[in-house]
Amino acid sequence: MNMAVSHGSGHRRSVWVIVAWVVSLVVFAGLGVVFGRWAFGTPELEDAAESRATVVVSSMTVGRSMPVMVSASWVARPFGVGAAEGVLTSLSVADGATVNVGDVLYTVDLRPVVAAVGTVPAFRDLTRGDTGADVVQLQQFLAAVGLFDGEADGEFDYWTAVAVEAWQEGVGVESDGVVRAGDIVYASRLPTRVRLVEDMAVGDRLMAGDVVLSSLDGVPEFAVTVLSGSTLSATLPITVTVGDQVVETVVSSTRSDQGGASVWSLTRVDGSSVCADWCDQVALDPALAVYPGEQVVTPAATGPGVPAAAVWFTASGEPYLVSVDGTQLPVTIVSQGQGGVVVDGVELGTVVVLADQTTATTPVASDPPVTSDPPVASDPSGVGSGLPSGTPS
Repeated sequence: MNMAVSHGSGHRRSVWVIVAWVVSLVVFAGLGVVFGRWAFGTPELEDAAESRATVVVSSMTVGRSMPVMVSASWVARPFGVGAAEGVLTSLSVADGATVNVGDVLYTVDLRPVVAAVGTVPAFRDLTRGDTGADVVQLQQFLAAVGLFDGEADGEFDYWTAVAVEAWQEGVGVESDGVVRAGDIVYASRLPTRVRLVEDMAVGDRLMAGDVVLSSLDGVPEFAVTVLSGSTLSATLPITVTVGDQVVETVVSSTRSDQGGASVWSLTRVDGSSVCADWCDQVALDPALAVYPGEQVVTPAATGPGVPAAAVWFTASGEPYLVSVDGTQLPVTIVSQGQGGVVVDGVELGTVVVLADQTTATTPVASDPPVTSDPPVASDPSGVGSGLPSGTPS
């Protein structure tokens, strides 16, 4: 009797256990469906237009300039060949000084050596009775310093000797009427700026034919050295700033230096020297004669502007902007630089989409790239001028 009851109770417990397992499976299955839909189902998308990055067309001034360093250098040529022999006892002119006819240049064994104009180097002592082209030069020199008013006929006559004696008295040497070969150094032209030749100093012993001074060309050369890959253009003007002066220059000639770089020689627009009437202020040392310059690659312009990232291009390369509703707004690029673009064809205040930051558009690979200058050390902005390309879907 008791055994039968126990067996019935056990059977009922087994049924309830089975029911509990079934219910559990149903519950877990339902939860699985719910969580599965949450984890793997397609979410609701926000309006793509709301995720676009936009910008307002505003007034902007942009342009692009390239800084350049302009150097000035003097071309030095031998002032003239001296015939004096002895010790260089003093210098009467300083580096950069302007020498005129009759100026004392230096002394050799304390005897003055004077500047004159001529093409025949002094090669002999001249005295009364001598004739020749060198006598003509001497007579022209004496006339230039106001001591001879006769004809420069190349004959060392009485009146020439009188003029020589007067000149000798003026420079402080014996008035004997004899011009020593070393007394005068003839330069091709005067006045001219001079500088002491390298490695020459007071106390050095001179031999006939030694050159003590160099003559500097009438004006220094202003030039720009342009390295390979630079975006500077030889057809565009370059402004040079010297103190408070700003001089507009053009490239007058080009050449290559030993390193393969291009050297552009500059003049004013009218072809005259860059330094004009202040050339005597240009330092003789090239390291000190360096001036800041600038070339305007893209002229500055003011107008409706946007960041470069807001400009789109069609497959044929035509620029346009995109409004927030997807409308294409054809524009003309007026100027660009420093990451901005001034355009024509759009109103101020228009809200447009940035071409490279929208999630609702895809750039088109076939769009033509915008050419941009290769980076160079002298680019002041440090930012390339290329614009992004793409087409909204």
